[in-house]
Amino acid sequence: MAEHPFHPLSFELQKSAPQPRGSFHDLWGQCAGITGEPIERKLFSEWPIIASQRLQDQLTQRVLALCDTLRPHLQASAMQAQDWQHGSAADILTIDYALIKKDGDDDDWDLRLVEFQSFTSLLAMGYRLQQVHCELWPQLVDCPPWQKVDSEQEWLSASKGWMAGGENPALLEYQPWQRGTTFDLQATAKLWKLPIIEPHQVEIDAWGNFFSMRDGVRTQHDKILNRLILRELDDGGRFTRDLQRAKLDWHSHPAWYFLVNKGSAAKIKIPFEPENVNLLDWRKLNLPASDLVAKHSFSYAGKDLRMSPSANELEQLIAEGQGKQWIVQPRFQPYAVAHSKSGEPIHAEFRMVVQLDAQLQPWIAMQIMRFYYGASASGCYFQGREGEGGTILHRPPQSKRECQSSSQPPVH
Repeated sequence: MAEHPFHPLSFELQKSAPQPRGSFHDLWGQCAGITGEPIERKLFSEWPIIASQRLQDQLTQRVLALCDTLRPHLQASAMQAQDWQHGSAADILTIDYALIKKDGDDDDWDLRLVEFQSFTSLLAMGYRLQQVHCELWPQLVDCPPWQKVDSEQEWLSASKGWMAGGENPALLEYQPWQRGTTFDLQATAKLWKLPIIEPHQVEIDAWGNFFSMRDGVRTQHDKILNRLILRELDDGGRFTRDLQRAKLDWHSHPAWYFLVNKGSAAKIKIPFEPENVNLLDWRKLNLPASDLVAKHSFSYAGKDLRMSPSANELEQLIAEGQGKQWIVQPRFQPYAVAHSKSGEPIHAEFRMVVQLDAQLQPWIAMQIMRFYYGASASGCYFQGREGEGGTILHRPPQSKRECQSSSQPPVH
């Protein structure tokens, strides 16, 4: 039997200090400063989890290999080729990995890339979970879910400069209070003391200066933490044209959502991963359609996903002219990290939030994970079952040695 992917301390803490889901969610909301409606009790797992050294090493190895492979595609020139006057290199990558059965063996495990995107996601949620975990389980103070910095204060300093630096930053989103991740958006705004602005509140003058108009007050901003997906706007491309001339320092520039997404995996050979192809080329994988997964390149939250489709389904999408918008991957068998009291297998997926910098090695700024039942890790399927939901993946205790010997992440 292979070593379990989680450190034994995970199970010791679960047994010695179990936490009710409801009170755990309340504590997170208090820590994050969330007001108004209480957060849904199905969002977070009540389990503290620490990676085994093998799991941590493999995740780090895969992240660095993917970032190195993508490097030529992440330069400012890629954005400028899309008519953006003020281009900038991609500064973030969020990468999802599934824990799978190794070669179909129920007793051993491996990792498989699920998807990646150049978009900020759930970092503030993870930070506040880290604080809650350390309050409930003090043993986790030395097992942070980030790399290269020893203290919480160092992490805050490095990540603030990266995400919310400048003299007067703001958070940009479209219809922010209708999002499934509003809890994280609120936590982000509270953590960095950012006003949340929407496209209809934005004005860009003839010189490219960026202003917001909120409650009758006009404010100039020099940095934007972006949560906006331009394709969601139904304005004939007006706001996109305005943004193309804005002189700003961006975190997660909106153009990168189109340039680096899960569909990009069909254009490159990724180390350690099986081939991914465009839907038009699905037969080149030499696998029956039932052994495949098809995804729209810009899908999210479990939408536009076909697991084990039929050949007719794939060909129908092609006939409808959608062949270039979908990606096809070999399907995997998820590894059961635990079983519920009723005997149902529980699976795990990891999200690595990575800072990109042209001059430095990528910095793993947060390790998030989801426990899920069934075939999909999407949060829209969570029901509040035992262990189910999002949490953070703590680094193994001995990994602190890596922090002491590694170069620091950039502090802007």
